[in-house]
This record gives sequence, structure tokens and C-alpha cells, in this order.
Amino acid sequence: MSDTIDRWQAFDGTWLEMRQMRPSDGPQVKASLNKLSASARRSRFFAAIAEFSDEAVHQLVAVDPRKEYLLVVMRRENDIEIPIGGGRFVQQDDCPNCAFSLLVGDDWQGQGIGRRLLKSLVREASRRSLRTMYGHVLADNRPMLVLARSLRFAFDDSDQGAEVVKVARELFDPASQRRRGLFQRLWRR
Repeated sequence: MSDTIDRWQAFDGTWLEMRQMRPSDGPQVKASLNKLSASARRSRFFAAIAEFSDEAVHQLVAVDPRKEYLLVVMRRENDIEIPIGGGRFVQQDDCPNCAFSLLVGDDWQGQGIGRRLLKSLVREASRRSLRTMYGHVLADNRPMLVLARSLRFAFDDSDQGAEVVKVARELFDPASQRRRGLFQRLWRR
């Protein structure tokens, strides 16, 4: 059974595939993370990170599937999968909210990969009946703020300081939509 969520061609013709992250992706993820520019590292992790350790990568790729959802976008080169982007959400305790984060490799930014990742995260969080998705974005990360606004995220002050913006969005609830549709059909009768 394939765990592919999406497959498409990038602008340069490269085939890309989005799927759930596997723990076995760790070594490739580490190599890709360590190739990121300082700017890309700062935009995602809000800090200068010289090198990603095995332990840090393990914490990024090992998830509790009951509370977390982690996607990776891969390209193939000589039959080897190379991670070029990823996204995740983590459900907050036992409440119906989740925090998301995205990362797209320097050479792949501006090609719609972040949009595909974030839309897939929103769909899965909605499917799990979560109510709100939010994230923290550096105020100078204009591409991420433009993406968030285009996907109907609202902006608010963050508890992480003036350099950080909190973006949040109410999620589509499939169960309430089905109930609303049923109610509307019954009302028309």
C-alpha cells in the first residue's frame, strides 16, 4: 500500500512526492537539514543552528501518530529519495487545537511546496476534528506570512515577542458540515 499523499512535477520538471515521514528517513533528513542556509534555519527554528545532531533529527522525525502528523516532500536522484520540504502539526494536550510548522529547502522555495504541505496539514487536522490550527512565524518571513494569509489564517500578536507573529485558522469540521447539510436538506422538504 502506497503512503503517497500527492505527486506532482516541479517547475523544472522534477517529480516530487509528498508522504508521511518515516523514522527511517532520519539520515536523509539530517543531510538535507545540514545543507539549509542560515536564513532557512532561522525562519523555521527561530535560532542559528550550526549542525543538526542525530538526537535532534530523531526528535523531528519520530512522532506520536495520535497527536502528531508529519509530512515530507521527496525528490528522487539516482534512485535515492532526498527530502526537500516538510510540515507537521502537533495536537496540544487533549484540546482540539494544533500547532503547525513548515520547512522548504532553499532551492525549492517559491514553487508552491509550502502551500501543498499546509493544505494537506489543514485537511488532516480537520479530518481529526481539530478546531484550530496555529503557528508562529518570524515577522520578517514574508513568504510564509503571504502563504498563511492566502489560506485564511488570521494574524495576532505572539507570546514569543515582537519579532514573531501568531497565525491561526479555524478548521473545517467534516462532522458538523455533514450535520448542517442534513439539516438543510430536511429543512427544504
